[in-house]
Amino acid sequence: MTIEELKQRLEGIKWIDKEICSLYLELQYLDTGLFKQTTLTQSRVQTSRANSSESQLVAQLAIKEDITNRIDRLTTERLELISMIDTLRNPKYRLALNLYYVQHKLDIEVSEIMGISRTTFFRYLRQGQAELVRLLTHAEKEN
Repeated sequence: MTIEELKQRLEGIKWIDKEICSLYLELQYLDTGLFKQTTLTQSRVQTSRANSSESQLVAQLAIKEDITNRIDRLTTERLELISMIDTLRNPKYRLALNLYYVQHKLDIEVSEIMGISRTTFFRYLRQGQAELVRLLTHAEKEN
């Protein structure tokens, strides 16, 4: 694995977080009934609502289950990426990678939190990425 491939995987955490948030919004919309029909239009008179209501409920439960499964899969993928960062031995590198990629802090915020300059932060970030690539490459060779 190269450093560029690692950066792409770590940047993927941000997109996974956004996708998880959007899936939770879909669940919320399903619970509040925003996907059913608008309340501003007149509803048609139906002769038999029992069967259609039951099928709508079953369809809605299937959609909720699908969304929940997608959330679980994405959460597992996110936790695997975070556990990669946790394998680093140096706590400064771990903290720099965690704040920047997992918590989505800006470089200036991370440097303030860590009490270091931006230049030092970027050095920690590069060194952490290089060490992580070495660890992952070594782990791949063992398997």
